[in-house]
Amino acid sequence: MDLDKHPVILSAFGKLDRFLDHYMAHWPSEADISSHQAFRWDGMSRSLRQIKRPVRLDPSSLLGIDDHKDRVMSNTRRFVSGSRANNVLLWGERGTGKSSLVRSLLFAFSGTALRMIQVMKHDLSAVHTLYDLIAAHPSLRFIIFIDDLSFEEDQTDYKEMKTVIDGGLEQIPDNLLFYAASNRKHLVSTKFSDSDSDETRPSDTVEEKVSLADRFGIRLGFYHMSQETYLEIVDRYTRDNGITRDSGELRRLAVQWSLEAGSRNGRTAEQFVRSLAG
Repeated sequence: MDLDKHPVILSAFGKLDRFLDHYMAHWPSEADISSHQAFRWDGMSRSLRQIKRPVRLDPSSLLGIDDHKDRVMSNTRRFVSGSRANNVLLWGERGTGKSSLVRSLLFAFSGTALRMIQVMKHDLSAVHTLYDLIAAHPSLRFIIFIDDLSFEEDQTDYKEMKTVIDGGLEQIPDNLLFYAASNRKHLVSTKFSDSDSDETRPSDTVEEKVSLADRFGIRLGFYHMSQETYLEIVDRYTRDNGITRDSGELRRLAVQWSLEAGSRNGRTAEQFVRSLAG
């Protein structure tokens, strides 16, 4: 067949070539997956890109959350070793170390089979596209990390999220877990009126909204820190940054900073010490 006489076919082949070029340019090679630990998923372009400068956060620097740290580390350790493990949901007060704890896994499990993929909430509907890639690397263990995961009352994306985690008719790869951080315990906004509506069974509405969190076998709540824990974190950060200050003055300034910030947590402590270092 003389393809020069069939422009429609030529056009189709051209589009296929461009698609393959895009695919090869935006999907990591075997070497990339082996040599990189962290990746970012772009649902719009269906592309997976390696993160060349991943966060290096030592878990020992996260204070006041020892029990939670032990649970998450133990679950991840079992997963990396090839054993069964649970999806993890960390919820609670802002700035208390939820996201930092997940990010610290890159440091704690550096040099192991652990690979982490960061996914934004608006890209969740396309996550299933990754399953074939993940399943093709059974010797590696993948965690999909979703930060600041929550849904407003008028959003129905959380229903798709259930299918993403459960897989629907598709088997979720054995070497994949989901770790998420959220300010909300049940992820979906609920209100008292949900239990007092015109529906025959108003409780079904509430059950449907809270059922997303049930997909996470480990659910850990993070709460306000005591002042002593906050000051302990300040002391640790000042030592790490080589800052010397009278302890009494340091405590006074740290407490004043937290009152002005309206919060008392690890993030506030870090911002305070950063102001001193500056």
